[in-house]
Amino acid sequence: MATIRTLAIGGGIGGLSLAREFIIRGLPVMVLERAPQLNPVGAGIIMNPNAMRVLEANGLADAVRQGGWPYMIRETCDRRGNLLAIRDYRPLYSGGKISIGALVHRAHLLHVLYEGLRSGVVRFGVRVRKIDLLPDAVRVETDQGEIFEADLLVGADGIHSQVRDHVFGVTEPLYMGYRSHRFVVENNLGMENFTEFLGRGKRIGLVPISKNQLYVWTTFNSPIESREFAMISADRFREFFGEFKDERVGTAFSQLESTDGMICTDVEEIRQGGWVKERAALLGDAAHAVTPNIGQGAGMAMEDAAVLAQEVDAARDDPRQLPEALGRYVIRRRPRVENVMRLSRQVGAEGQKSNPIACWFRNHRIRRADRNAPRMLEELERLLAYRI
Repeated sequence: MATIRTLAIGGGIGGLSLAREFIIRGLPVMVLERAPQLNPVGAGIIMNPNAMRVLEANGLADAVRQGGWPYMIRETCDRRGNLLAIRDYRPLYSGGKISIGALVHRAHLLHVLYEGLRSGVVRFGVRVRKIDLLPDAVRVETDQGEIFEADLLVGADGIHSQVRDHVFGVTEPLYMGYRSHRFVVENNLGMENFTEFLGRGKRIGLVPISKNQLYVWTTFNSPIESREFAMISADRFREFFGEFKDERVGTAFSQLESTDGMICTDVEEIRQGGWVKERAALLGDAAHAVTPNIGQGAGMAMEDAAVLAQEVDAARDDPRQLPEALGRYVIRRRPRVENVMRLSRQVGAEGQKSNPIACWFRNHRIRRADRNAPRMLEELERLLAYRI
């Protein structure tokens, strides 16, 4: 019997994760990536326990953890550095209720995912020119004139997905009203915990991703038409976030000699109606780009990849069952993704409050919620103990 052949467009976290999930099940898969080589754009990344559970199942968790930092505690502070709340994951870890999270450099994560594939699974430097969904196959033509055919096409090509636009129609990203900087500096203070600082319309995160490296992220309210990203110079950047008075922020920012290498992006969502059409499916940001507020972008893509692989595997010997398999993929994933998107959106809206009185009430709510540790642990377990 013929085994379902899959062609994935996009060699980022979602596409590489999908390839790994298919390979360990013995399913044929090829990934087409437009970049000429592995392209780890970004800085750090939060690998929450649900993402690490996927990696434990596909055999890559140890390699990811070896190059990262354990995610044990998250501290939330006000703009002056006063502690508002501590989110301690260790009771859940020690009870085996969730997998141990990891804080890593994006380049390390992509390297581990890529090394987990056979040679030739990923084709770099391939630009897709045309996609045809045929009755019994999908055909992709590249700018170089190459033709690829498969039973299933998966769009794993990110928030500006070519597959989504071509197959499902154009869905514009929804700008959420704020932007984000990301960069990496030395961990001069020896920080061990993910620490977030809440300001007025601005936030800063300091995240240890190794003993010697600190991932820094910011968010700041910004009209969509604004081009003021505070990246003219390092001094302008420090001035822009001058309301944050904590020594840890000052030490991290003092290392900046310029803004070269700093990334600044819009915070956006994709609210895509359909994820599946005929022989095509979307996963990760192509289907449901989520705001970064609870660190679940990678987790959602990896969960998608694992579930889609399970469903395709169940139909592996009979391609006629593929439509049902894709339908089950959507049924299993959509409620989970929509819940995560909603939670992340709410956290972002709270964090980006700018009115001084609203910020005071927000901080008061966070302090009050911190007193109820059992409830906090229950909420974390519901979010992070997701099983494929």
